[in-house]
Order: sequence, then C-alpha cells, then structure tokens
Amino acid sequence: MNITYTELSMASPLSDLDELVLKCRDEKAKSYIREAVSCYKAGAFRSSIVSTWIAVAFDIIDKYKELSLAGDKQAELIMKAFEAARVGNDISASLKFERELLTKARDDFQLISHVEFTDLDRLQQDRNRCAHPSMTVDSEIFNPPAELARVHIRSAVDYLLQYPPAQGKYALGLLLKEVDSGYFPIEIDKALVAFRSGPLLKARPALVTSFIIVLLKKFVSGLADRKEELQVSTALKAVEQMHKLTYDHVLGEKLSPIVRAVDAANLDKVLPLLALLDDAWVMLDEDQQDRIAAYVEALPSERFDEVLPLLELKGLQEFAKKRVSSATRAEVSRSKTTSYNDAVGARVAELFAASSSFATANDFGATVVRFSKYFTRTQVIDLIRACGLNDQIKYSFVVGAVISALKENDNVELKEFNSVLKEVHLDEYVDEPEDEAPVPVVP
Repeated sequence: MNITYTELSMASPLSDLDELVLKCRDEKAKSYIREAVSCYKAGAFRSSIVSTWIAVAFDIIDKYKELSLAGDKQAELIMKAFEAARVGNDISASLKFERELLTKARDDFQLISHVEFTDLDRLQQDRNRCAHPSMTVDSEIFNPPAELARVHIRSAVDYLLQYPPAQGKYALGLLLKEVDSGYFPIEIDKALVAFRSGPLLKARPALVTSFIIVLLKKFVSGLADRKEELQVSTALKAVEQMHKLTYDHVLGEKLSPIVRAVDAANLDKVLPLLALLDDAWVMLDEDQQDRIAAYVEALPSERFDEVLPLLELKGLQEFAKKRVSSATRAEVSRSKTTSYNDAVGARVAELFAASSSFATANDFGATVVRFSKYFTRTQVIDLIRACGLNDQIKYSFVVGAVISALKENDNVELKEFNSVLKEVHLDEYVDEPEDEAPVPVVP
C-alpha cells in the first residue's frame, strides 16, 4: 500500500522535526537542517536530502576546526589540507576530501560509530543521487520518498549534529585528564558543574561507557590516597546523575568481570569502591559477592580500618560485624578511622572489660577515651560497671580519665550515671548536680 505525504505527516507530526532542529548545537548546521525541514514540509524531498548532507559536512568541518583550536594535531593537518584545496580551487582535492569525510570522522576521530557511519554513508549516496540527476531508467529520475528524507534528517541530528566535537578517544582523554588533576572536586555539585561544561554534557553512550569502565579499572588497580579515591568516586557519581541509564547498564554488565579479574591479594582495592558507590554491591554477581564477603570476614590485620565503612553496607554488614567482633586490642588501638558503628563500640567495651592486668587496662584506656562520646547508653553503663567490678581497671591509672570521658557522653543522663557509679562502689567519682547538693547549715 502506498503512503501519501499527507498520511505520513499525520502519522508522524512535523513538530518532531522542529524539535530535531532545536537539538543541533552549531548554528550553521542548525540553519541547514532548518532548511532541510522546510523542504520536507513543502514536499521537496530531494532538496531536503541535499540540505541534510550539507549540514552534516559543515558540522564535521566545524568540529575539526574546534579540535584544531583545542590543540589536536591531526585536526590541524586536516584543516590545512581543506584550506589549501579551497584557496587553490582544487576541485579534485575537494571532492576527495568530501568522499573521505565520513571515513575520517569515524576512524580518526570517533565522531561517529560504525553503525552510524552506515546510515550517514547512505545519506551521502542519496545526496549524490539527488544532486546529480543520473537516469536509472530512461526519462526516470531519482524521487526519494518522504520517509527516506525524514530518516536522513533524524540520523544527521541524532548521530552527529547534536554532539560536541570531542568524542571517542580524544574526549575520553580530556575527561580522564580532568579527573586525574589535583584540582578535581570531591563535592558532587562541583563535579557536575565541571562535567557539564565539557564533552560529557552531550556524550554518546559509547563515550560514557568507556569513561565509566576506565574509572572502575582505575579504582580496582589501586589509587594513591584517600583524596584520589574520593575524586574518582565523585566522578562516577556525577556520571550516574548525568547518564543514569548508561551508568546502571555498565555497572550491571562490567563491574563483575572487572572485579573477577582482581586476584585475591588485591581484593582490598575493591572495598573502597563498594563503600563509596551506593549501587556497586548489588550490581555484583553472586559469586563475586561471596568472594568479597569471605575476604572481609578474614580481613588481614593491617587492613582492619577498611572494614569499618562496610559496617553500614547492606549485604556486607553481617560479615563486617563478624570481623569487628574478632578484632584485637592492637587492631582497635592503632585504628585511625573516624567511622563509628555500634559494633565497634561493643568490641571496645568488651576488650576493656576483659583487661587482665593493670598494664592492659592502662594501654587500652586511651582507646576507650577516644571512642567515649560515641558509645550507646548500654555500652556506657557496661563500661562503668567494668571500671568498678574489674580490679585491674579500678586501680589502674586510667580509670579516672575513662569515667570522666564517659560522663560527657550524651546518651546517659547524669542521674543514671551517678546511680551506676554508686552501684559498683565508685562513689568518689560521683558528681552531684548543684541543685541536688546539700544546703550548708549556717550556725
């Protein structure tokens, strides 16, 4: 059944084409596409296809100009060749330049993919058939249907005209250079500002995918310090906000193979990634979740601090708590973490209460003081009782400092605190409120 132009217009609103015009980033390309849309609306489909190809050609040339100005040496060479052909009125060189336009855009600059090249190459061929009226059959010229002109307009905008010049390897290099710099922010809002002014704003899915994969591989390969971990994780979170669908797809498809390639001796490099990225754990395949869970439960002593952020991670929580519950005094004492969890407090209280000598009580007292403001009400009460019931603590040098620090904990009221002190015969440390102090008798 033949479809008339009117029927096609009713099936596919022309307003869709006007929206495509607005998506073009370059004013020159936008002008040609607007002309192509006007021709389409008027039923001049040959003219529409010719204008669409001109928009594509000018857009690629303008992208080369921008890359050249940004310092791309290969783009500089192409623009010199183009200008030489134009100034010298070299028709042969100009035709050769146009014939190779799409191939170079695909192979040398990754401005288009191989699939996109196929559709745009068809546009170039149809443009030649429209602009050079060779006869396919005697007295019959090429009359493209409306839907062909429409497809070419959409392909030109969707594949090329809406994107900035920096795509492919060049754009990936720019993004990685920005993240690797010492000035990349660790605040998500600032990272978004940085990315929205670069090639990631209107990036092809292929560029976003490559960027995410490289960042994930950087993470599991080991980063220099905490600051670099925060910068890379912030970059990933910014990508997630800007390109959520692509981000979720890449993590679901690529994270497990990347982690699977990490040998057992380097699994510690995966832990910060799981702690800093919200969805990383749930995106892992079950075999990798089991592998990391076993590693966390048996985490080496020198890496004890790395288990603490995992205490809040659903999925690894149970295994992290098991590791904390078996922590030694030395591991907890030398920990430099600022993270706190009830499991940590419970282990600190347990270890202090079990002090078997004055020396162990004195050595561990500073650790109790360091955590004192974080303890739960129950943990504070248990620690006070330990101070009174364990003679190795009661008569140690640190008992006064520990009780004084625990008294500053906001989870226990002073009245209850004093009551427990009296219960375990530590009356000398009772600090009665002024309004409850006895009124002196005046003679």
